[in-house]
Amino acid sequence: MILVTGATGLVGRRLVTRLTAEGEVVCLIRPGPRVRQFEAGVSVKVISADVDDLPALRLAMHGVRDIVHLAAISRPNRRHSIEDVNVGGTQNVIEAAQEAGVQRIVYVSLIGADTHSAYPYLRSKGCAEELIRNSGMDYTILRASAVYGNGDDWTSAMAMGMHAMPLIFPIPGDGRSRLQPLCADDLVECISLSICNRSKYNCTFEVGGPQMFAFNDIVTEIMRVTGVKRRLYHMREPLARAFSRTCERIMGRPPFSEANIDLLSIDRTTTLDSVSHHFGFHPARFADSIGYLTQPRPWRRMFFDYLFTRN
Repeated sequence: MILVTGATGLVGRRLVTRLTAEGEVVCLIRPGPRVRQFEAGVSVKVISADVDDLPALRLAMHGVRDIVHLAAISRPNRRHSIEDVNVGGTQNVIEAAQEAGVQRIVYVSLIGADTHSAYPYLRSKGCAEELIRNSGMDYTILRASAVYGNGDDWTSAMAMGMHAMPLIFPIPGDGRSRLQPLCADDLVECISLSICNRSKYNCTFEVGGPQMFAFNDIVTEIMRVTGVKRRLYHMREPLARAFSRTCERIMGRPPFSEANIDLLSIDRTTTLDSVSHHFGFHPARFADSIGYLTQPRPWRRMFFDYLFTRN
């Protein structure tokens, strides 16, 4: 049996669907209605708890052979800081796994994660990586570039903003940071191939899509696909951070978070053949896999619902 934490996120939902076709899956999900996000017909064992709930984690580990640890947050919420979830939660997962005798963990991190990073989100992911490497468990760490897919918090959020905001589209920074957008389905394939492959044990892999883009070019491509034209307005970092904090206080969620600003301050790229070299398949090109942004939707209403959602 495989335990998936963060099972209702962008990657988690897709991974659970994939894994349930091959065997038993237990999902750790935050308390609430998120279980409804699984596809119809997907049968899983659900443990409703946060990663700070050690007794629930111990219960979730019963009969588990492998763990895929996806649970993470990029901005603090009313109950938890970034460190509580990304570092403390990872430590709890490791402790419960060790008590249960689970020997194997696959962890999804980010390119740029570093214990000494100046950016809190990247620092927390780097600390979680170190906890896993030092746990004594067999591990695979996948450090991904920007992951996208239907229902994500960046390409979909940008499409909503483009439809909702007239004339201009704000971008934190100069928009020159480089990314290798990786389709969520391709990351799921990498995870699946890592789970039972001993050649992937105790390794860290950087994975990205087959193309390298400046962020400005990604925005331009989304505009082309959606048919919405806006003038790019680049906000200096201090202004962007002040704008983000103000929006969060007033609305609940800013159009871009401080973690988003941090992630646009560095390049998050690897070799263009990283996925094919390490996992033996060719990932999707960005323009070929964002057709979900062309689907008719109430984009403007969705955008304001998104902004006024408090976590």
